[in-house]
Amino acid sequence: MSIKIHQYRPHFTDVRIENTNFCGYKCVMCPRDKHTRPQGIMSIDDFEIVLDRIGSFSGEMHLHGFGEPLLDKSLPEKLRRVRQKLPGKTTTVIFSTLGVRVSESYLYELAEAKLTAIMVSCYGYNPESYKMVHGRNAFHIVKENLATLSKVRKERNGYPNVCIIPSGDPMLITLSTKKDGRADFFEWAESLGHRFIEERKLHNFGDGRGYNIPKNERMCPVIRGRRNSILQITWDLNVIPCCYDYNASIVLGNLRNQTLEEIFTGLEYFRFVRAHLANDLEDYKICQNCEKDYY
Repeated sequence: MSIKIHQYRPHFTDVRIENTNFCGYKCVMCPRDKHTRPQGIMSIDDFEIVLDRIGSFSGEMHLHGFGEPLLDKSLPEKLRRVRQKLPGKTTTVIFSTLGVRVSESYLYELAEAKLTAIMVSCYGYNPESYKMVHGRNAFHIVKENLATLSKVRKERNGYPNVCIIPSGDPMLITLSTKKDGRADFFEWAESLGHRFIEERKLHNFGDGRGYNIPKNERMCPVIRGRRNSILQITWDLNVIPCCYDYNASIVLGNLRNQTLEEIFTGLEYFRFVRAHLANDLEDYKICQNCEKDYY
């Protein structure tokens, strides 16, 4: 099979930078129990390397990965560096549980650094169901942070936008939780000016979980599809195919010593593309149980 690698070199509209993979949660749907790679927080110097490697970029930048971004005390400074390097061009987003006790001043710093949006993963709506799903007795902390963020947004021109990702009935049933308190929580959160977005479904994280039947007949969207335009970078500067690779088992290259052009015209990327085009995933265990979803 003849493959011209430049045909598959992606054009990035989204950049996802893992500022940390530390997390104090044990969510039942998340394969952190299989998480064996080193844990850490991306330094400011390494973050500068990433921004330099990316160069001119206009799109959506996520500053989170397989961890809780609010554990990174340098996150406000990273946001400021984004605004300095890419003024007016880039929206910044984090996905968070909000189940971390942070100071009010820290949340104000995020707003002042123009964090565009916080996407809140919240799949339980009273202390009991929340702990059952997320593995922590932190529902009260989530509510405290949501209340503080409402105040911050009113005083900082709507920064950051807060969007809560709810669990739908199928997820609640699968996770053996109850709907108790959901309507009251929704009403309370919306009274603070926060909004809810579409419900998410459970996914496998490759070989991390087994909720869904893998779609082996589908082409991986990293090769042809939505995920082809997403650049995924771990806290230690590895470039990986997608966020479902929770253990960074497929490393295409490292931005500390390679440019993006070198990585996406290199042997590891070539092997990854060829394997998926041929549907020969023997060397990519995490891909074998993947649903190959586009979201």
